[in-house]
Amino acid sequence: MKKITFFIFLLITSIGYSQVVLEDFEGTPTLTGFEGLTAANIVANPSVDMDNGSATVGELIVVAASGQPWQGADMIFQGDNIDVTTPTTQTVSVDVYATQAFTLYAEVGNGVDGAVKAGADESHGGTGWETLTFTFNEAANSTGVANGVYGKMSFFPNWNGSGWHEPALARTIYIDNITGFAAAPPTPPTAPTTAAPDTPTFDANNVISIYSDSFTDVTSNFDANFCGTGSTSEVMIAGNPTINYLLNACQGIDFPGDRRDATAFNKVHIDFYVSPDVTDFVGKVFNLKLVDLGNAGGTTEVSNVQINLNDASSPAITAGSWISVDATVDLSTFTGLAQAVITSNLNGTVWYDNFYVYVDGTASTDDFNVVELSTYPNPSSTDWNIKASNSAITSVEVFNLLGKRVLTQKNNGTDVVVSTQGLTSGIYIARVTTDLGTKTIKLIKE
Repeated sequence: MKKITFFIFLLITSIGYSQVVLEDFEGTPTLTGFEGLTAANIVANPSVDMDNGSATVGELIVVAASGQPWQGADMIFQGDNIDVTTPTTQTVSVDVYATQAFTLYAEVGNGVDGAVKAGADESHGGTGWETLTFTFNEAANSTGVANGVYGKMSFFPNWNGSGWHEPALARTIYIDNITGFAAAPPTPPTAPTTAAPDTPTFDANNVISIYSDSFTDVTSNFDANFCGTGSTSEVMIAGNPTINYLLNACQGIDFPGDRRDATAFNKVHIDFYVSPDVTDFVGKVFNLKLVDLGNAGGTTEVSNVQINLNDASSPAITAGSWISVDATVDLSTFTGLAQAVITSNLNGTVWYDNFYVYVDGTASTDDFNVVELSTYPNPSSTDWNIKASNSAITSVEVFNLLGKRVLTQKNNGTDVVVSTQGLTSGIYIARVTTDLGTKTIKLIKE
């Protein structure tokens, strides 16, 4: 009986940990060519198909040409992720077609729960279809040893075994049937159900927008390959376009063709939201960096400013509500603002909107010539009285300086009372909506 039980246990173990084809390019995986790669597409097979000769089966075609030697193609798995927790036993096999001998460099990325990016290479004999087996314990190209689950695999056709062919060599390869150990994708984190706070209005000369549907954004490569592609995804939150920061170590936003003179600007704004699924913020960061490349043709960093947010910053990173950041920065030397970088280890669990630079004191959300309001007493320790002299007040919303709404009340009159009960001492912003429009006013609680 013991022998039979042991045999069944081994059988179950073998089945549970067997290799499967994780990507056969039959569907529509997310593909991105970068650094000058001329094509990264699914096409019909080039010769003898690896999948029973079917004429409808696709392969990933990778066409290398002029461009950076480290050009390549990113592929996001359509279904299960790939498990390379123990790379010496959890190898990855890939069918590769080529008619000339070369060395293929591959990486696994978009690591789950901090799994590090890992690279490995294998030689191809140029004989047509060959199966290459990658063991991601080589730490090739200054990467790490694979230690977890990954959602992306990348292929680089211009690797020479120890570095890059310079200049890049023109070659075409085909890739099919990525085989490895499957791991179910993690449960998606709880996303925000409300949109980011409304933005104020600016004169076009007083705002440089990097991402916000309220303004005209700079023309940029919004997902530049600073830390790999696929750093973000645009999603709709309560009908509002919003960025979900994904699995890379950073997101690069590059706009050298639309760089701006920011010497007169002194504030950086962003709204971000962390999933309530995150409960431990020790060591968690959400950092912003703006980069000045100087004159129109400059390619070297002249200066930068950074805003570093963590569990002890002001504002601090917290979960479950939108956090608004308005940071004062010194951009007095930024004659060529050309890049922005977001760095975070809150991978997949953070969303952001309304990322822009502005001139302090130039924001408004109203037409001051139309809506006429007065407030008394202000400061107050009990109540604020808000009076409209030429319209009826329909609602009052009060926000703290972090952009969090702390009070909402509906009204229908020209004179309303807003209680300070439950509010701590400090400065608040009230958005007063009338039948003639909206106006914001500053309120002070003693």
